[in-house]
Amino acid sequence: MSQHTFYRKYRSNTFDEIVGQTHIVDTLKNAITHDRLTHAYIFSGPRGTGKTSVARILAKSLNCREKLGVSPCLTCDICQHITNGTSVDIVEIDAASNTGVDNIRSLNDTVNFSPVECRYKLYIIDEAHMLSTGAFNALLKTLEEPPENTIFILATTEPHKIPITIHSRCQHLHFRNLTVDEITSQLQFVSQSESLTVDPKGLSLIAKNSGGCMRDGLSLLNQAYSFKGSSISYDDVLFVLGTTEDGTLVQLLDAVFIYDHKTVIETLQKLIQSGANSAQLLTDLIRISTQLVHTALGLTDLVDGTPDYQSQLQSIHKKTTHAVMTQLLAKLADIEGEMRWFSYPSLLLQIRLVEFMTQQQANTATPPKQSVNPSEQIKKPAVAKQSVQPPVSPKPSPAVVATASPVSSAKSTDQSTGKIWETVLDDIKKQSSALYSLLRGSTVATENDTTVYIALKQSFKFFIDKLSESHHQDTINTHLANHFTPPKQFKLYEGTTVSSDSEKSSPPPASDSSDIQRINQVVKLFEGTIV
Repeated sequence: MSQHTFYRKYRSNTFDEIVGQTHIVDTLKNAITHDRLTHAYIFSGPRGTGKTSVARILAKSLNCREKLGVSPCLTCDICQHITNGTSVDIVEIDAASNTGVDNIRSLNDTVNFSPVECRYKLYIIDEAHMLSTGAFNALLKTLEEPPENTIFILATTEPHKIPITIHSRCQHLHFRNLTVDEITSQLQFVSQSESLTVDPKGLSLIAKNSGGCMRDGLSLLNQAYSFKGSSISYDDVLFVLGTTEDGTLVQLLDAVFIYDHKTVIETLQKLIQSGANSAQLLTDLIRISTQLVHTALGLTDLVDGTPDYQSQLQSIHKKTTHAVMTQLLAKLADIEGEMRWFSYPSLLLQIRLVEFMTQQQANTATPPKQSVNPSEQIKKPAVAKQSVQPPVSPKPSPAVVATASPVSSAKSTDQSTGKIWETVLDDIKKQSSALYSLLRGSTVATENDTTVYIALKQSFKFFIDKLSESHHQDTINTHLANHFTPPKQFKLYEGTTVSSDSEKSSPPPASDSSDIQRINQVVKLFEGTIV
């Protein structure tokens, strides 16, 4: 099985085969050539960028039976043993499953034995940041006074979790993410070696979706090969990745920035129905939105893609502003955080993009405030503030309900209750991210002696149904009981803002026509009705 796994079959065996880590290779080559090796190294960097491969190459270079140098023969028994992971002197430890102090004490008991067949004994500790505090303390003395001809290599993706006392005793080499071009070049080499015919656009798309990780790129190519055999088209790659052609996503973003709700919803529905993965779709939107910002800033060197693609990005950024593009990126990042807790990620993506467009459209429609000359300002007598009834929030769901309940007789909300609700939300966020995502942005609408009525920021039917579940009700009521004596109960508020007793006689103002148009537009998009 392993012979057909590309990332294992094409693992680098010499320094010259290492892709994209020239600074690491040069450092270690010079150390070997000029006998400047240190007794302990930290290899840090993203996953799949060559940390363990370089550690094994270093072991071969130092122990090759033919010669000590930067180019091991790869054919002697020692090189073969190291490649196969069977050398008794090259010890690889998975710190993720050997985190305890006893594991490191066992290492300390054997570290003083001389190498059996090699010149140098190497200990390669993978995922070193997973070691416990006790394990690090047990390792500290050995790193401080290591035996002769013994080298430690701590490989990690999170170097900040390694204690400073360990850092100070090691030489730190940082591996970087690989570029799209570097991964594409290696994928082309593997394709040729395996006699595969792969669309160049497909290889480029695989590289873009590898996240700078060579291992991921080779695994995706292996997946496409398993699916289609030796002839792989661009559409095959799209299907395997569960992703979408960049041209379609650019058109989707174009519709977002011109507030074309219908096109956005229709495009997302078609993509999901055609098999696009929601998480991958969001990742691609973030990537293209980032490139759009780069284009707007004139950083075209950072934008991958054909001239036609770059021209499309140029066209889009002229239709909007830097502020709106940045806000969209922030919104997409928020969606990514919410998606893991949401049962229907494709619906969440649609809701949030409609919400973003509606908000931006409302901001655009708001007239700017008129500047007033201070000398022309006239001090006016104080006038009692009138209650202003906000427009009804749109509820985009298959059955949209936009009602205005009669004004409640409950007393007006005290400012302290609003502060208490913010504290309750913070407590809920720590306990249940899923529940917090439903309540995020909610406010206290009104209250009485027994109940706190909460108005949701987005009154979607899905949110209302979930918040009606008993376990969510119990959680919220428990947190409210910590702040009210006697305890108050949580209920969703479905009416309009409550006025004080002195203001109840005033009739509510009519909704603004632009708000009604926006409500009708959202209702139409989701094929709902207003009742």
